[in-house]
Amino acid sequence: MRFRYLTRGSLATLGGICALGVLLSGCFADKDMGSKPTKAATLQCDRLNGATIEKPEVNELNIPASHITLALFPKVDEICGKLDKRYTLNVSYETKLDQARSTTKLTAKETKTAIVSINLNLTSLNKDHTFKGTAQLEASGKKVLDIGESVQIDDKDKSMLVEQAAQAAINEAKKVFKQDIALAQ
Repeated sequence: MRFRYLTRGSLATLGGICALGVLLSGCFADKDMGSKPTKAATLQCDRLNGATIEKPEVNELNIPASHITLALFPKVDEICGKLDKRYTLNVSYETKLDQARSTTKLTAKETKTAIVSINLNLTSLNKDHTFKGTAQLEASGKKVLDIGESVQIDDKDKSMLVEQAAQAAINEAKKVFKQDIALAQ
């Protein structure tokens, strides 16, 4: 036979190396922000007739609506007792990623700016309130002779931006709805 140099020992070694490669590839794989959150967010506020989250026109950071819901709904529950009547909540959001690069003969500087904006629209029969929260993160890095790491906005950064934008929108709402109000049934 022509393949006498392949022995059982070398085949077992080759199989072990392949298995190790598969295991290690799972360890170093990027985790996707689009994966489902570990817990579901529910709105507990009885003064809201309903809540909708609009699909964003611009979503360059690929943040799903479920992550906005997870960050925002507990914060909306904080202002529930301050709502003077029943409202309908409509949420819209937008994410942007701006990139800039400047180069010289030896160096390259890269800057990425991530922006998350969340708009809350509380509507009742005769009142309409809109609150906007925005968060921004700028990351930059420098490469010398093309050596160095590229600038990345990771999932932790995206989650932090969503939390900050949601909190900023709720803080705007707290300026309007300042005190607890007993809702007439």
